Amino acid sequence: MDKLYLLQFACFVFMLMSAGYLGLSSLHVHWRNRRFERSRWMLFLALLVLGAHYLLQMAMKIRVAGDDLGAVVNMLVYTPCFMLISKAIYNVEATQLFSRRMTVVCSAIYLIILAVFGIGYWRAGSFHIGLWLYVMLFFYVIGNVYCVGVIQREMLRRRRMLETMAVSDIMPYVRYSRASVFIVCVSALAIPAAILSTTLLYIIGPLGLLAFLFFIVNFISLGNSYVPTDELLDSEEEKDAEPEAVAVAVEQTPTVAMEQTVAGEAIADDRHAMLSAERCTLIQQRLDDWCANMGYKDSAANLLTLSRSVGISKRDLTQYFDQCQHSTFRVWLSGIRFQVAKDMMREYPDYSNDAISAECGFSARTQLYRIFKAKEGCTPTAWRDGLSKRQ
Repeated sequence: MDKLYLLQFACFVFMLMSAGYLGLSSLHVHWRNRRFERSRWMLFLALLVLGAHYLLQMAMKIRVAGDDLGAVVNMLVYTPCFMLISKAIYNVEATQLFSRRMTVVCSAIYLIILAVFGIGYWRAGSFHIGLWLYVMLFFYVIGNVYCVGVIQREMLRRRRMLETMAVSDIMPYVRYSRASVFIVCVSALAIPAAILSTTLLYIIGPLGLLAFLFFIVNFISLGNSYVPTDELLDSEEEKDAEPEAVAVAVEQTPTVAMEQTVAGEAIADDRHAMLSAERCTLIQQRLDDWCANMGYKDSAANLLTLSRSVGISKRDLTQYFDQCQHSTFRVWLSGIRFQVAKDMMREYPDYSNDAISAECGFSARTQLYRIFKAKEGCTPTAWRDGLSKRQ
C-alpha cells in the first residue's frame, strides 16, 4: 500500500467523520439560526462530495496515472467544493443581496473552467489536455482569490457592525472569523501547488486537514455560543437595496432625478445635524425609562431593538451617544450592565458570577470577566473579595 493511497484514504475518512460531526452537532444547538444552519448543510454537502472524490481517486487510481490527469480531475471537483465552503462562510456574514452576487460570480467562474476543460478535451481527445490545464488553473486561482477577498471584506464589515450595534459577546465570532480566513487562505495558496505536484501533496495534504479541522471546530463553536443577529443583517440588506431603488427612480425623468438629488442632499445634511437640547433630553428620559424597566437584561438587545423599544430612530440614538455620551451604544450598555453587576455583588454577595452575568444581561460570563478586567483591573471574584475586606 503506497503513500498516496494512504493519504487519499486518510482524506476520505476525515471528510466522512467531519461530515458526521457537522450533522450530529445540529442536534445540540440552543437555537435555530437560518443562516448558520444553511451554512452547516453547505459544508456537509461539500465534505460528502470531497469524500466521494477521494474514494473515486483510490478506486480508479487517477492520480497514479499522472499528475496532469489528477490535476484536471481535482480542479473539476475542488472548484465547486471550495466555492461551496466559501459560500458557507460568507453566508454567515453577508446579507442575502451580497450572497446572491457571490453565487453568480462563482458560478460564472466555474462555467469558464468547465468550458476550458471542454475545449481541451475536444482538442486532445482525452483528459490529458496539455497546456489547457494551466488555463484551468489560472481561472481556478482567480476563483480562490475572489472568494478570499469577499470573505475578508465582509468579515471586517460585519465585525464593525457588531461592535457598533450589538452588545453580545463577539469573541466566538472573532475566533470563527480568524479560522475562516485562515482556512480559505491556506486553500487558496496551497491547493494549486498540491494539485500539480504529488511531492508537495504529501506535505500540504496533512497540514490542510489540520487547518480544516481547526475551522470546523470553530464553526460549530460559533453556532453553540453566538447569539443570532439576523435582524441586523436584514436591516443592512434594506439599506444596501436603497441605492439601487433610487438609481431606478432617477432614470425615470429629469424632474425626478432633480428631486432625488435634492432629497439625497437633505438626508446627508440631516445626518450631520446636531440634536437639539430638547431632543437630547427626550432621548435621555426614554433611555432612563428603558433601564428602569430592566431592558438591559435582554442579552440579545441591540441598537435596532432599543430603537423600537424607546420609539427613537437608530440614527438619532447613534447621534445621541456620540454627541451627548461621547461614546457608542455598545460601550454605553456595557457600562450600564457593569454598574448593575457591581450593585448586585454588594446587595447579594452569595450570588455566583454566572447568576450575576445572566441577571445583568451579559450573553456570556466571559463578558463579565472582561469588563471587570478592563474597568477594575481584576476579576469579579477578586473585586468581590476586596469589597468584603473593605467592609
